[in-house]
Amino acid sequence: MFVSFTDWEFDGNVDNAVEAAKGFWPEMKKHGAVNMRATVTGEKTIRTMTVWSSKEQIEAAIDDIRAAASSAVGMTVTGGMMGELAVELD
Repeated sequence: MFVSFTDWEFDGNVDNAVEAAKGFWPEMKKHGAVNMRATVTGEKTIRTMTVWSSKEQIEAAIDDIRAAASSAVGMTVTGGMMGELAVELD
């Protein structure tokens, strides 16, 4: 599994940002997204953590996905990182 973290800034409120992310989820799944979580990191910011089925799928599409999400949901990417999932504990 492969994971991406993306920091987002938005103009509206957190509830609107969350609803917009939910609306964009089907498009992300088309590119191999398996799971996504979002954490409120500030008054106008969130960080998403998305688990992907493969490194190759996300590396091929990450720029397009972030650009499409930005235009579709009205949020701006302010940072991001990616890497192999090292451990998952439940």
